[in-house]
Order: sequence, then C-alpha cells, then structure tokens
Amino acid sequence: MARVMSLGRKNGGVSQYGNLQGELIPMPVSPLSKVRCPDGSTKTRYERLQSVAEIPTDDRVFEVTSALAVSGLIGFCGTVNVLDLDAISPFTTIVWVLILTVGLTDNFYDLAKFGVKTFAKDKLGDLPEELPLGIGSGTISGTVVKGFNRLLKVDTERECECEAAAFYVAYTLGLPAFSFRPNALEAAVLVAESTQNDNQLAPLLSNNGIMKVLVWLMAPAAMESLKYPELIQSDPREADGFLTRLENSNLVNKEELWWMGDDQERNDLLKWAYTEADLMIRRNMDAVAQISQRLTGGAATVADCVAAVEDW
Repeated sequence: MARVMSLGRKNGGVSQYGNLQGELIPMPVSPLSKVRCPDGSTKTRYERLQSVAEIPTDDRVFEVTSALAVSGLIGFCGTVNVLDLDAISPFTTIVWVLILTVGLTDNFYDLAKFGVKTFAKDKLGDLPEELPLGIGSGTISGTVVKGFNRLLKVDTERECECEAAAFYVAYTLGLPAFSFRPNALEAAVLVAESTQNDNQLAPLLSNNGIMKVLVWLMAPAAMESLKYPELIQSDPREADGFLTRLENSNLVNKEELWWMGDDQERNDLLKWAYTEADLMIRRNMDAVAQISQRLTGGAATVADCVAAVEDW
C-alpha cells in the first residue's frame, strides 16, 4: 500500500496523500526547548502543554460494569416477582427500595438540604454536607446512566465522524493505513514493520514517526470531544496502549523508545499528540465532514473516501 500510494503521488494521481506532514509540530526534546505555536506565539514545550486542553478521560469499564450490575439486579427482582417466589420476595423488595432510595437521594439530596435548611432547621438541624460513597452528588446515578448509554445508544452519525477523522489524518499524514478505527495493536505492528530491513515503509520509530501514529490514534477522540461532552465511540487510551505495546515488543530496539521509564515524558508525548490531532481536525473540518457524510450513507468504499479528500 505504501508503495502504491508513493507511486501515485509521484505520477500525479494523488496530491493529498501525506500532504499535511509539514503542518505537524514535532514535540521538542527538552521541556525548555521553544517552538513556534499555530497562533504565532513562541513557547517552550512546557508552556504550550500548560496552555492546551487536557486529554479527555472516562471510566468506561466502571460505567458499563455499574450498568450491568444494576440491570442484573432489576432483572433478578423482576424474575422473582413474575415467578412469585415467596421465599425470596422479601429480599427483592428490600433491593427495590434500596435502588429507589439511592437513586432519589443521589439526585435530590441538594434539594432536600435546601428544604430542611429553609423550613425545618429548628426541628431537624442541618443535614450532612456529604454522604458516604459520594451519594447525593449525582455521581452514582450518573455513572449508571453513562453505562447504559454506552451499552444501548447507537449513533451512526457520531460513529462515522470518528471514523472519518481517523481516515483523514492517516491519509494526509502519509500513513499506509486506511483504518477507520485505529487501535494500539495495528499501530504497533505498523511501526514494528517499518523498522524491518525489507519493508517498503518509511521508518516510523522516530520522533516524527511516533508523533504521526499518535495523532492518528487520537484523531477520533479529538473529533468526538469537539462536538460531545462524553466520549463513547472513541477511546484515547489506545494511544497509551500503543506506547505500551512498543515497550513490550521484541521487534523494536528499546533504546529508541526515549519515553520509556519516564512517566512525565510519556504524558507530555500523549498530550502533545492530542493537541496536534485537535488542531488538524479543526483546520480541516470541511474535508472530514465530507468523508463522514459518505460513510453515513452506508455504501462508501475506501475509494469514495479518498475521492472526498482528493476532491475528485
């Protein structure tokens, strides 16, 4: 694939493949090294990373587990009621009351505190500011709702937007990977194969190469976070997993993994890549939107997506 795309670029068949590599700002080696930022200012690596947005985070494992646990309890209680099992019915009644009480308290505790303080302070006094396990802050019920959203919500347009972002970034950065859903394993294999002597790829085990792959992995998260407050279709943890896979691989020279053993360097690398992905998506939103529209139709091929980028 790399050879075909390179020949196509030389022959004038394609013009956008790898065309944005020059716009990518490599992360300086030292935190005190200065770099010219897209807004025209000059900042050190440290200063720039302090001024940009953090990588979106979520706890999808805990959210999904919570939703499954609650649905399991509700399903069990419902089954007991349908079968009319008298020996277990008192237990299920307690579970129903507990779920209802926790849900109401978690969502309306602030209202209850206000009501007691306003109308019954002399009789009841002030309610505690915080309850155990974070009940009353909305965290518990919010976690369960988020888990159900991940399990049940189907948003084709949102999914296609994430896939379009990944495709566009890979294509314009010259990565020989038309993957709509980049993952840590595929990225690690791509880098490892580029280090072999008989490959047709430009070596990716370098500052610039690793940055390109990380930006590709971060592209779906950058796209989704631009439009939605919560990540569902994308997972920024794939980028961190990619670095871990390289560290555990026997196909790469560990001495070339400059971030290995340095948590701060690793975190800076990931945050820099997310920032670059966010900038690239914002600058080229029209092109990404065109790819997304074709994917939403359900019949788009890789060639259709390439045509959207190349403006054929």
